[in-house]
Amino acid sequence: MGPDVETTDRRRLIARLAGDYHVNTARRSARFISRDIVTALTILAINRANVRELLASREVIADPHEGIAGVPTDDRRRPVSVYAVAKDLGLPYETVRRRARQLVAAGVCAEVDGGLIIPAKVLTDPAHDGIIAETWAATTGFVQEAGRLGVAAGPPGAAGPDVLRQTLRLTTDFFLESTCHSARILDLDVLTVLALRAVNKANIAHITHDPELAQAHAGLEEAVPDAERRPVSVYAIGKFLLLPYETTRRAVKRLEDRGLVERGPDGLTTPTEVLARPEVIRAMIDMAALTEAFLADLAAIGVGYRPDAG
Repeated sequence: MGPDVETTDRRRLIARLAGDYHVNTARRSARFISRDIVTALTILAINRANVRELLASREVIADPHEGIAGVPTDDRRRPVSVYAVAKDLGLPYETVRRRARQLVAAGVCAEVDGGLIIPAKVLTDPAHDGIIAETWAATTGFVQEAGRLGVAAGPPGAAGPDVLRQTLRLTTDFFLESTCHSARILDLDVLTVLALRAVNKANIAHITHDPELAQAHAGLEEAVPDAERRPVSVYAIGKFLLLPYETTRRAVKRLEDRGLVERGPDGLTTPTEVLARPEVIRAMIDMAALTEAFLADLAAIGVGYRPDAG
């Protein structure tokens, strides 16, 4: 990170930007993959497990599958069990098993020795191009906005031939790892964490993307006051996340029961006092650290903040 990040507390700002980015990632994944977030999460988790070793090595995958850069061949994918996917996501085994069976029947997923893989042919289908393009646009936009707010890794390195798919893999890993990590800390399932992030996103969207206001609420001691939070309805949360109303209502009810959101006459808000709870502060600090690591990984593959880019 640059000198400003080292001397100024921007952890709340970083976590706020990342939470906004995550909710948009969840919606984009559901919209492109299946219009069902649980199915989308299952696919993303299987694919992440398949290429986990490549993520660790940051190996450039130049030209291995039908002339398309960045697609590991099936023999390089490491199969994963339904149990491991369910454990990774913190979802019931039976929920993931049903989704996996549907995915195998649809040809999106394949059963091989050792478990499940997402075949390379699925990832090279032209239908996959949309999520690659939108993820690239959203991620480069995220990097630029973070940089303008003083959160940037070092100068970007040289981009390889598979930079688009490397970016997609890094984004998936960041999204799943930080969402599942927050779920463990807050003792929630991943869907409820996404609902909580969607509520908070709506409450403070006018601050997240306003440079002056964002800086005014950048540190851990500078939470956005309740009076400045804009309530949001259950219907709006479900519509944004592409979740059925009843599924959204149940997730919100779990949040209300835990005191993580409050329902007022105008809708739902995350109260400021919640943001001071030790477990929420822990989740926020860890989110900031994971985000800084994500920005550094992106810079290493050539996706870094470019001040002259506007």
